[in-house]
Amino acid sequence: MSRTSLPSPACDALTSALAAQRRAGRLPAASAAVARGGQVVWAAADGVADASGGPVGPEHAFRIGSITKTMVAVSVLRLAHAGALTLEDAVGAHLPDAPAPDATLAQVLSHTAGLPAEPDGPWWERAGGRTWDEVARHRPITPPGERFHYSNLGFAVLGRLLEQVHGRPWDQVLRAEVWEPLGMTSTARVPTGPRVAGFAVHPHADLVHAEPVADYGVMGAAGEVWSTPSDLARLGSWLVAAGPDGAWSASDDAVLPVAARRRMCAPRALRDEPGAAWTAAYGLGVMVWDCEHGAGDAIGAARDVSPDEDGLEPGRRRRTAGHGGSVPGFQAALRADVETGDVVAMCSSSTAGAYDPVALLDVLDAHAPRPAPTAPDDAAADALALTGTWYWGPAPYTVRLRRGGLLELTARGGRGTAFARAGAGEWVGVEGGYWLGETLRPVERDGRTVALDVGTFCFTRSPYAGDTDLPGGPDPDGWRPLPAP
Repeated sequence: MSRTSLPSPACDALTSALAAQRRAGRLPAASAAVARGGQVVWAAADGVADASGGPVGPEHAFRIGSITKTMVAVSVLRLAHAGALTLEDAVGAHLPDAPAPDATLAQVLSHTAGLPAEPDGPWWERAGGRTWDEVARHRPITPPGERFHYSNLGFAVLGRLLEQVHGRPWDQVLRAEVWEPLGMTSTARVPTGPRVAGFAVHPHADLVHAEPVADYGVMGAAGEVWSTPSDLARLGSWLVAAGPDGAWSASDDAVLPVAARRRMCAPRALRDEPGAAWTAAYGLGVMVWDCEHGAGDAIGAARDVSPDEDGLEPGRRRRTAGHGGSVPGFQAALRADVETGDVVAMCSSSTAGAYDPVALLDVLDAHAPRPAPTAPDDAAADALALTGTWYWGPAPYTVRLRRGGLLELTARGGRGTAFARAGAGEWVGVEGGYWLGETLRPVERDGRTVALDVGTFCFTRSPYAGDTDLPGGPDPDGWRPLPAP
């Protein structure tokens, strides 16, 4: 079953790729949605909803596991934006009986507080959750801030924080502050509409084992929410400010300003796995991945498009932000391309089984290329005048205008820094690179821009151009050949 507003060839290709992934991963049910320009443009499902064999549809909810953490993080950052706390506050300043009371809230959000991954006792995701007293007795296993260590326990702490500040359950806070404002009508702690049954699939036979749906208690904020891929795609679009024509709306900022969303998506801690390349990091309740296109999460075999035909330049890297989720009976993934704003969300009804959500973005690029940008408004035209090639000394750099009105300054052959407008004649680095947080100022002479001052670095339209005040001054003899040895 599917729904779409994409051209038929793109719809068919995505639906075919989803079905291929479900078969390859031996998943009882798989459901996915793609958003572009802030709107869900395709959603489909394949497989059976439960043991009766009824078909699954895009409207069926799945347990999304740890994607819950991103939603909890949004509400914590809302408290910081409102001035009720700061992310540099010690947890103990707000929850005196919390584990790791000396860790900061930012460290808990980024899994660097040193807390254990799981609470003591039976496997809580299958046996059921814990009380606050049971969670509070835990102690750090590494000093706060020392390294990344994924902790479900930490988000139980953040759920407790939301309840203490707001005086109501954490899921009611998320409903009022996140789900309803973003139009996530099928998202809840307990499903309100059709839902799928979760299974374990036998590794060596076509057999399934029903998984229990446990009450997670105080651990619920770590992964108890149910949702649909369409709702998750809406969340992902909002997270990377992917509105129509690359803009964002005031209502989106009312949930959390775009600057705070960028802060969530900024890598803070590397996910260091022995024997694996550093391709993933963690921000504030958000995972960040940086991989070559076609090198997705698990199985590229079900991409339904070859790397030579996907419309992407060879070696192009795709940076995505979002989260993964896994609890017994369910897996889920949310991935938003931070540059294009395209989003994919995928859910399955299996405890294990490989699938590759980013492959669906490759299929989308191949069969539905992004439309050409609309004509720039006056502000964008001003930014457009700064694009092109600039030189830091003799080294060429490129400035280009990105979605959302960002200027990206990039060295040849590498990533650079993205700058957002910070007022008249100034830009500030908001994403990655050497100049993150630094200021870019156009330098004008006789009504035209002759240089860029980027964190005191001087960029000119030609190498050491003479029409600006070069730091240290130009060579009075100018460019000249060296004599032969």
